[in-house]
Amino acid sequence: MNQSLNSYDTPEKAILPAPPAVSSNATLATVIELMNNYRMCEISGYGQQNTSKNDWQHLRRNPGCVLITEQEKLQGILTERDIVRLTMNETDLEATSVAAVMNTPVFSLMREEVTDLVVVYNLMRRHRVRHLPIIDAEHHVQGLITVSSLRRTINTSYFLRFRLVREVMNPQVVTVLPTDSVRAAVQRLTAYNISCVVVVQPHSVNLDNSEDWGFQFSRSEQIPIGIVTERDILQFKALGLDLTTVTVADVMSSPLACVRPEDTLDMTQELMQKKWIRRLVVTTPQGFLAGIVTETNLTQVLDPVELYGVLEILQLQVCNLSESRDRLLKAQNFDLVMAFDYQEFGLVYQPQLELNSNKITGAEALIRWNSTTLGNVSPVDFIPWAEQTGFILKLGYWILETACKQAVRWQQMSAWEDVSIAVNISTKQLMDHHFISRTMEILQATGLPAHCLKLELTESVLVENVSLIAEKLKRLQELGLQIAIDDFGTGYASLSYLQHFHFDILKFDRLFIMEIDQNPKKQAIVSSILRMAKQLHFKVVAEGVETQAEKDFLTVQECHYMQGFLLSRPLTVQDWSDFMENHYRS
Repeated sequence: MNQSLNSYDTPEKAILPAPPAVSSNATLATVIELMNNYRMCEISGYGQQNTSKNDWQHLRRNPGCVLITEQEKLQGILTERDIVRLTMNETDLEATSVAAVMNTPVFSLMREEVTDLVVVYNLMRRHRVRHLPIIDAEHHVQGLITVSSLRRTINTSYFLRFRLVREVMNPQVVTVLPTDSVRAAVQRLTAYNISCVVVVQPHSVNLDNSEDWGFQFSRSEQIPIGIVTERDILQFKALGLDLTTVTVADVMSSPLACVRPEDTLDMTQELMQKKWIRRLVVTTPQGFLAGIVTETNLTQVLDPVELYGVLEILQLQVCNLSESRDRLLKAQNFDLVMAFDYQEFGLVYQPQLELNSNKITGAEALIRWNSTTLGNVSPVDFIPWAEQTGFILKLGYWILETACKQAVRWQQMSAWEDVSIAVNISTKQLMDHHFISRTMEILQATGLPAHCLKLELTESVLVENVSLIAEKLKRLQELGLQIAIDDFGTGYASLSYLQHFHFDILKFDRLFIMEIDQNPKKQAIVSSILRMAKQLHFKVVAEGVETQAEKDFLTVQECHYMQGFLLSRPLTVQDWSDFMENHYRS
């Protein structure tokens, strides 16, 4: 399991050797010949068996592009897709120079900038490129990263095994008939800017019970029988085939490698690697065409919010900001130990409301630092420093004990006897070997029932050491504690991921709730997750509710709990009693 996560720290493995290069005055015919000779062209190679030993060699022979250089400096790039487009335009391959059609300038990275493969992938997505040249300070090409090399380098098996084909497949498949000309296939590849077309045979299916009406209703289904890719077109041109007279049936790759919608993406990736292919046709149990899944679909699991399509996390900027923040914290010379000894830390509590009963059922404990020298310091500033220095362990156990003691005091008041307390837990705390035993000791010492303590984890905690984290969470739940996933939607989690970890509580991030009454996309997302919550038997808390309209929407959708400024800002212990009295009096 660690391998899948540690691979993020080995970006060099994704860099292929530099692809073939030509000068700008070379002809397109030269480029096509070079592409095919370099990859040891073999039209019958679709779906052939592969082994892990020669998989990387196959990648090196199939970069899918040619670079254009002058005096060894990168000037432009041509890809297989460009060749297909030029073929459709009937470009004279012998008379056209590369300089006239190459893509320039080229999006590239210096080798020292390749520090995080997830960042690299998201950059490639934003720039809509499948080929990323790696250069040095003199713009000399050092290598190439492709979507294929990313997928094979990052061991995504952990992320993929919880996802199903139906979640990421494209149900809108561009098709051709076996009797169509290859040129017709090229037209579709170019018109839709896609990498392949699926060859289908129409099939009429009678609908159930249609004979009751005295005649039969039927619908047309499609049975996939082959595939034609942009790489095939490149090979056809190299062989001098007449694309107008040759039919798709004559050249399509067949038989197809297929998967079902209910298959896992982990299995799908294994099949792709085994057969040296970049896409698989998705079929129903009856053999009808249901969609297509490509290696690009598989790598989408590296996008933290791919599931939702609502948020955009600029991970490169996040990494840079994180490094800058750490440097700034060091410059500020935060002395957390001294602040702790001087009792400068304190807790505030933000109430949580049960929507259907309008009852205050608990509170989230939040750390605050009122420094005698720096004033009020935001947790956003000092918590990362506490985690980096390891002080978070001492601070975290103090927070946990203090919050539990306060919850017990509230429970001793008859009106608040069911109040629970939620405490945020960091990665380092959860990874501490003594975390479970220390937590149970605190519960025993304070007298707080285990079911009244909710441990809140961010999604980033879940990918630190998956098997160990899952085991610890299960053990804590067996002891009676509740586990909540905080800031849902801003990290790596997916719906299948949630099912695997068996959480008790899911907390929507504020970004999903903000102005939800005016945003149909957010409404659809939140409504679907609330429906899923019922099926998985966990509760949902909406964070950051600030308007009555937001609260009304959540109430109608049967969200369980809410917290936010509409209800109350985080309160000191002294202000809590006044708040409770005012709430129930109103």
